[in-house]
Amino acid sequence: MSSRIKYVIKKNLKQLLLVFLAFFLMVSVSYFYVSSIVQNQVYMLGEETMDTVETAVTASLQQTEIRFANMAKDVEVLVQQGGSNADILGYLRDTHAEYASDQQDMPDFMKIYGYFDKEFLDGSDWVPPADYDPVERPWYDGAVQDKTRIYFSEPYIDADTGEMCISFSKHIADREGVFYGVLAIDLRLSRITDYVEAQQLDRQGYGVLISNTLHFTSHQDSSLLGGSVRAAGKGYVYLADLLEAGRPVSAERFSDIDGTDSIAFFRTIFNGWHIGLIIPRSNYYGQVYQMAVVLIIMGFVLMCALSYLLMRSADARMRSDEESRSKSNFLARMSHEMRTPMNAIIGMSDIARKSDDSLRIRYCLDKISDASSHLLGVINDVLDMSKIEAGKLELSYTDFPLAEALNRAVAIVSFKLVEKKQELGIKIHPDVPRAIISDMQRLTQVITNLLSNANKFTHEGGMISISIDNLGERDGVYELRFEVADNGIGISPEQQTSLFTSFEQADGSISRKFGGTGLGLAISQNIVNMMGGKIWIESELGEGARFIFVITARAGQTSESAELQTVYQGLAETGLELETPVFTGKHILLAEDIEINREILTDLLSDTGVTIDYAENGKAAVEAFASDPDKYDLIFMDVHMPEVDGYTATQQIRSLENVQARNIPIVAMTANVFREDIDKCLSVGMNAHVGKPISKYELLKVMQQFIEYSSQNTVNRLL
Repeated sequence: MSSRIKYVIKKNLKQLLLVFLAFFLMVSVSYFYVSSIVQNQVYMLGEETMDTVETAVTASLQQTEIRFANMAKDVEVLVQQGGSNADILGYLRDTHAEYASDQQDMPDFMKIYGYFDKEFLDGSDWVPPADYDPVERPWYDGAVQDKTRIYFSEPYIDADTGEMCISFSKHIADREGVFYGVLAIDLRLSRITDYVEAQQLDRQGYGVLISNTLHFTSHQDSSLLGGSVRAAGKGYVYLADLLEAGRPVSAERFSDIDGTDSIAFFRTIFNGWHIGLIIPRSNYYGQVYQMAVVLIIMGFVLMCALSYLLMRSADARMRSDEESRSKSNFLARMSHEMRTPMNAIIGMSDIARKSDDSLRIRYCLDKISDASSHLLGVINDVLDMSKIEAGKLELSYTDFPLAEALNRAVAIVSFKLVEKKQELGIKIHPDVPRAIISDMQRLTQVITNLLSNANKFTHEGGMISISIDNLGERDGVYELRFEVADNGIGISPEQQTSLFTSFEQADGSISRKFGGTGLGLAISQNIVNMMGGKIWIESELGEGARFIFVITARAGQTSESAELQTVYQGLAETGLELETPVFTGKHILLAEDIEINREILTDLLSDTGVTIDYAENGKAAVEAFASDPDKYDLIFMDVHMPEVDGYTATQQIRSLENVQARNIPIVAMTANVFREDIDKCLSVGMNAHVGKPISKYELLKVMQQFIEYSSQNTVNRLL
């Protein structure tokens, strides 16, 4: 976890705890509320299931009871009319044949029989064994004891078929009401018991059938059949007590025979039987548990999402506050960074004006030059950052020698390197393309920023190195790695976290000790990102720093690359001198309305032998060229001038009817240095662009591009 995240969490710990508590309460309340609903639904489902089973079993038994009552009435009428046992046996045989062949009316029918006037009569012609005494059978004894109603026997094993069955029996009297015998039918229990055992709740559990004497008639454990409910364990003893007391058993918790925590539903039907449904409690509450898991997961996800949004909001708010503080500090630094060089420029100008000592005047001019360069760097950084924040920083891709970009960067910081007696080493891997297609100005800017940083934070006499490697090529696109390393003071891991943040520096004391706006690295990062790469730092305090960035670019085709790279490497590694070009016999026209700018350019070109004519506005420039078109080899054209501006003047010159008007090189010389400014100059017919403040290096380079020249012994040393 990053230190930033830890810091945000620590600052918002109370809010996070409140979010957690709120969601915990929400999940808890929702759980208890919804679990109550689910339990009620499961309870209702259990009751509905029991209603269905009770209705089905009761209907089946009562239908059989009604048919048996009719049979008993027929036999009793037959007896009262003086019918003999032979007549009764004939009736039993006919009835047995009817229901045995077609069991749709009584699907559980087994046989009909009776004991009349001490004679056993069976409609199926079954002959009982010798030891069979009807008087001792439950069906007989039950009917004799209850003379007015149909007797339901306990389940028992049929002596004929060996099946589990029950008997319906009825007391039969003659015309005078004297007992004559007992009529009975046997019903097999398999259909009812199978139906009861198959009962489940949401595909869970099993059914139970218990007789009115609390013995198991049906149970999934066949070893319990016929046994007492109370003998099946503590849980069933509890159920037996409830059933015996006539108390309702609905969703009653008890321990099943195998110790499973279970829930029981029971209903007692008309004949005293108890129909039950047993399900494991875990299954009964399964939906509740599932709902709890879902609620917990949803609550956790929502809590995390809300916490994340809260942290993002808090982080954004903190970043906004930090940016506000950073911008406030930045404005304070800008005030210092601008006022300090302005103070030096104004102060040194006053000192030089009052002094007659040439050495002191030279000293003042050097300080003014240093302060001006520093002020220009501050202004450029602020303008670049404003374009980045407005989303208007764009790249302009051209084909250029890579060494040219390096040469420009080194030229800009060369005097600082010489001032601190620092050594600069350059290493370009042979696999690196000599020319690339990218934005040379912005690439130079990134390298310059990193070199300036290295120079700033490296002690006097220190070492700085630049290396460029080719990380690979794919479909003609190269991945180039640039590294600027130094053996300076280094940067701690804590300071590195804000190193590429706009308006911030690694340490607040840096601007006071070393100067700078805190924008250079942020600008460099944006440029590198736009070039399809990334930038990072590897450093420790006291161990120097390595700024590394990677960009993607296609190989260029410019023919200047080999010569420039050779010159650049010789210059960078050995400090060789470059000769100043000589333009003797060449004539240029300078269109510039500000006198001091005319003086500066004249002085910069004083040792080149070139002849300069002046025009104070665009109209004068057009007239001067039109009067003698063949006189001039090149025109430097300011953009903002009175009467006629540089854009219009260029268009008017290009529209003149002579060959030289179309071919004369016209170079914009203006403080408008953004890409759109350069493009506008080129669109009106200008050939190139030189930015203000004017660099002698840039000035001579553009002149060499358009005017033939020779060499002289006067030299300019870049390192």
